Amino acid sequence: MGEVLSVVWPRTHVARAYGLPAYRDEGVSRPFAQTNAALEELVVEVGRLEPTGGLLDVLLDLYSTRYARGGDYFTPDAVAHLFAGLAAPRTGERVRDPACGSGRLLRAAAHWARTRGGEVRLSGTDIRPMARYAAAVNLALHGLHADLGEDGTDTLRAGLPSEKADVIITNPPVNMRDWGYGELKGDARWDLGVPRPGNANFAWAQHILADLAPQGRGVLLLSSGAAHSSSGSDGLIRQRLLDRGLVVGVVALPMWPFPHTRTSTALWILAKGPRPNADQVLFADAGKLPTWKDGSRRRFDQEPVERLFRIFGAWQEQRRPEAEDAPDSVPWCRAVGFEEIARADFDLRPARYLQQRRPTTSNSGLDGRSRTRDVYKAMDRSAEARRRVRDALKGRHDQRAE
Repeated sequence: MGEVLSVVWPRTHVARAYGLPAYRDEGVSRPFAQTNAALEELVVEVGRLEPTGGLLDVLLDLYSTRYARGGDYFTPDAVAHLFAGLAAPRTGERVRDPACGSGRLLRAAAHWARTRGGEVRLSGTDIRPMARYAAAVNLALHGLHADLGEDGTDTLRAGLPSEKADVIITNPPVNMRDWGYGELKGDARWDLGVPRPGNANFAWAQHILADLAPQGRGVLLLSSGAAHSSSGSDGLIRQRLLDRGLVVGVVALPMWPFPHTRTSTALWILAKGPRPNADQVLFADAGKLPTWKDGSRRRFDQEPVERLFRIFGAWQEQRRPEAEDAPDSVPWCRAVGFEEIARADFDLRPARYLQQRRPTTSNSGLDGRSRTRDVYKAMDRSAEARRRVRDALKGRHDQRAE
């Protein structure tokens, strides 16, 4: 079986499109050699229960949980959806992820555009060859293609691509130490200040800004330390980001999507060019949003997440603002002027400003109905999966009895 798959693999669309061999030299990268009839039978049965793309997501989560180290992991689906909704890519835009991992952020961005009747152009790179491999398969299984560059591309050391991006969404290694300070400290990308040695947070932020088109926007995941650290040039860079109106907002993330680390994180929404509300920053706390369980996975309730997207979209005038989309319409969001931020030593942690908000009355009845619908849907999916497994096993038993 393994020999057959090794022969067939180079003929597949994904292998041809990305130049991917059937195996690599790493010890964990010879899956075909381990395949046997029992595994094939299991894959067939599981494949009958859900689409192959869903099975790949489960495997990516298992791999990430087992092998994640600190800031080195595959982005969970729930977080990828937040990236896409906050970036809100539009038809024809060039969407890039300079640390693409398994390709989930690119996939989420493409899905966001497609559900709104459009297509985007995708590109990405990653320093790990196996991550590029996973991204290529992930995108191909969902009918997508991206320019994934060369194997093992160190984005910060490689410099800027020839073509600017309209949207950049990325989840780089958190607090990355070896980012090339000695080689890159004189690089022209550090327009706001040379990032400090031993931490790449603001190297990534400035790389993104340098890679964006004049009206481009980006969503970047950083550790919470980047929001308040005064070490080295961090505080000065944050101040310059604000002075130039480059920070649209910051969304704090809960800890549950990242079980492999205790580092708290946040999404920074950046934008270049003139924009509304350029003298304020919009802060939100996604940890305050209700969640539900889908098997072993935890997810955000969809309705509050959509409201978060509407609030940020209206804030940037990407959509017509409504009264219910104002920042003060929910207790987990607040717009803050630069003067208040300056008095707080340019601290950009959402908790610093949201704790000053008075709780507002939420539409608890609506939230309750939404959660009830989600529970019923999950129960229906679970019952259907059990029925199909039972039917598959019964049919196999009947065949063997004959």
